[in-house]
Amino acid sequence: MMRVSPTILAAAAALLVPQAADAAVLQPINACYRSLDVETRESVPVRASGFTPGEHVNVYLDGELVQEGVVVLSDGQISGGVPAPYIARGERPFSLTVTEVDQPSNTATVTSRVTALSLRMKPGKARPTSRVRIIGRGFTGTDAYAHYVRKGKVRKTVRLGTPEGPCGRIDVRRRQIPVKKPALGRWTLQVDNQKTYSATPDSVFKTLIIQVTQKLRQTFPR
Repeated sequence: MMRVSPTILAAAAALLVPQAADAAVLQPINACYRSLDVETRESVPVRASGFTPGEHVNVYLDGELVQEGVVVLSDGQISGGVPAPYIARGERPFSLTVTEVDQPSNTATVTSRVTALSLRMKPGKARPTSRVRIIGRGFTGTDAYAHYVRKGKVRKTVRLGTPEGPCGRIDVRRRQIPVKKPALGRWTLQVDNQKTYSATPDSVFKTLIIQVTQKLRQTFPR
């Protein structure tokens, strides 16, 4: 997950007398964006046209001002990005709006969804041989995979199937640790969208710690 900070939208003052604007249009955006924490969120592109050259526009997420006084380019366009809204858990819809300051009727809005990147097991405590539910959100795109890692080495990779919905939901049943006689100690479950394990995958990823003891086999999600 990339760290995203607010991006000042690219614009340049037009050295022309402002011309009449066409109807404002925002280009379509993705169906869902991911939020890891307050500081780490995916960037939502803001690409719009049909504004008055040289005038100013404001950018809003869910009606909240996030970029102010952006200067429209000479061709009536703006281009840039803003962080997706923060969400602590679950998923919800959100709106992106760009409005011309001196002509508020010239406005454009698109909608999408935002999801918290999350992963958990249910129940939280189980024996390695038990089947548990692996539940997650934010694994959009291709199939999701569970990599079981111990002492820095992947011991098993299991396909979790294709995540559902625009925000990549996972809810499947698998063995807690799908290896024969798992060794005692600390295991790491890493879920991502890559078939081959990497400690730093190109896709988003989330991890859980599984602590295997002699008497109790427990998971400690974090």
